[in-house]
Amino acid sequence: MQGIPDGWLNVKFIDAKQAKESYQYKNIKRKLYKANAAIWYNKVCRQKQLTSNYISIRINGKNQQCQKTVRAASHFRISQEIKFLYIKKQKLSEQLYNLHLKCATIWQNYWHIIQSTIDRKLQQEMDTYYNNLNHELDKLQNMQHGKNKAQHNSQGQQFYPRTVNLTKIKFTKEEMALLNHGLQHSIQKPLKTYRINLIIETEQAIKLLDVKMQNPFRILAAKKLKQILNSNSHYNATQKRQAYIIKNLNYRLVTENAIIVKADKVKTTVIIYSDDYSTKVHNFLTEKNSRHFKKTQLTNTKNYY
Repeated sequence: MQGIPDGWLNVKFIDAKQAKESYQYKNIKRKLYKANAAIWYNKVCRQKQLTSNYISIRINGKNQQCQKTVRAASHFRISQEIKFLYIKKQKLSEQLYNLHLKCATIWQNYWHIIQSTIDRKLQQEMDTYYNNLNHELDKLQNMQHGKNKAQHNSQGQQFYPRTVNLTKIKFTKEEMALLNHGLQHSIQKPLKTYRINLIIETEQAIKLLDVKMQNPFRILAAKKLKQILNSNSHYNATQKRQAYIIKNLNYRLVTENAIIVKADKVKTTVIIYSDDYSTKVHNFLTEKNSRHFKKTQLTNTKNYY
């Protein structure tokens, strides 16, 4: 059968109905994934106050009040689009559920193999689809960069810089905003990347308890894990966008042979070339800022403390 890797199983269609049901399942699941991607895209646009290309709102006048009206109308249009997409997602989920039951009845034991193959192919398609959406968001930000400028520190307070760039690499406003969070900023990963490790670590922790207490804690842990797996709030639009920005940052730093380090006494992130960093460390150690100790001196100091 087309779509199943060689060496797994030799599955053949008995009639055209089997092929029809499986391809319908694949197409509806693709539509569902794209609906989720559209919801994510519109949420990012609403959060960053971007006007998508499908929104066309014109108004006479270019004063501040007219621009404010256009922004409010665009925000309302995006909110309505998100509501429509959630309704569409609900209907597609119901259709996908019914087709899943039909295909499981037709294929029986072979269905989980076909389903995993379909999921793998759709995941590859959606990775490309999300990259295209991220590129489109980058274009929208570059086009509308000067429209919404926030003014901070209007009273003239001077704070230490959160990020210092000692290279010639030019970063976007969104990349600098992410770097300003600091090196301790953590981006939550998709649940599918760590759920197996989470289950294994939970079981290892339970085994450390008394034998009589293990089963009750297993029941509690199973309920909690089901709540985590079924929750929809573990990976939002902002985190997905930040993961894309981090990927681009890593690629640019590797290409330009630069690194990110923490400043000495403040919480400032410094971007510097690797060769310049090695030179600074070498100069610091050679310019009478270090002292050579013999092994016996180190041993005596250790015993003293």
